[in-house]
Amino acid sequence: MKKTVWIIAVVLAAALVLLLFYDGIADREASAEFFSMNTYVTAKIKGADSDKCAQLVRELTEHLDKERLSRTSEDSVVFELNQNGGGNAEEISDYLEILFDVCEKSDGAFDFTLGAVSDLWCFGSEPKVPDEAEIALALSHSGYKNISLENGELTYNDKFAVLDFGAAGKGIALDEIKASLEDKRMKEAVVSVGGSVLLMGSKTFTVGIRNPDGNSGSYIAKLHIPEGCVSTSGSYEQKFEKNGRTYHHILDPKTGFPVNNGLESVTIISKSGILSDALSTACFVLGYEKGNELAKAYGCKAVFVTDDKKILAEKDISDIIEVTDKAYSLVIQ
Repeated sequence: MKKTVWIIAVVLAAALVLLLFYDGIADREASAEFFSMNTYVTAKIKGADSDKCAQLVRELTEHLDKERLSRTSEDSVVFELNQNGGGNAEEISDYLEILFDVCEKSDGAFDFTLGAVSDLWCFGSEPKVPDEAEIALALSHSGYKNISLENGELTYNDKFAVLDFGAAGKGIALDEIKASLEDKRMKEAVVSVGGSVLLMGSKTFTVGIRNPDGNSGSYIAKLHIPEGCVSTSGSYEQKFEKNGRTYHHILDPKTGFPVNNGLESVTIISKSGILSDALSTACFVLGYEKGNELAKAYGCKAVFVTDDKKILAEKDISDIIEVTDKAYSLVIQ
């Protein structure tokens, strides 16, 4: 009898050790931080394969940038399409179909052919205010209706059109990363590609909404949300002053000038990275009323921050948002 009890005790102890060992492996954490897609990328991953997953995030992001989406990398699909005035776009056709749909439904508020216009402003290097004539000329060659996609072939109806994934590429990266991590031994992941964040795991995550007037570590509110994607477009991200006026990088596709509608940022919560990224730009351009309707049409949630320190959102946001800066007030529409 004593021998049986002793054996049972040994087995239970061994099982406990194995369980603790497994939990230790499952909770192993790894991180990565690097520069790609013209922004900083960070990844924090918990799980048995955390080290491999962190390395995979880096490899995927850099490959996606260099081989598919970059306008400047000579090895990328987008570079070749722009150089050749179209061609085989099968590698990025899934992205293009979604973005064409956002262009249509936003009535052009989102447009991924504004490369020639944004180049005139030189954001990220030595920004300047272009002449109106320069902008008018660039706009005449821009517009998503100047290109078309059929059976994987992209056709440029205007040879001077410039395909630019700057307002959607970070979200695309999130979707690619998510798809690659789903079959790995991974418990939780938080991956940030610039203003777009991927959340994976069974817990409730907390994501901050940046203070437009502060530095990157200052937040006006927090979102408490399950796994998914969150993207923010803000006028504070790239801006400069000229002759007493401030100019930012979010351009109105109709005018070629920075949007001036009283908004300072728009945050989109979505299951899709590409939608969260593209819609944050589209909704910023459209403003609260039309932008909110567009977000709802895609089943996404939106938070708008105004320059008079209001946080605008619908009722379904009230349960997941926490205002942390007393200077801002939450207005439920």
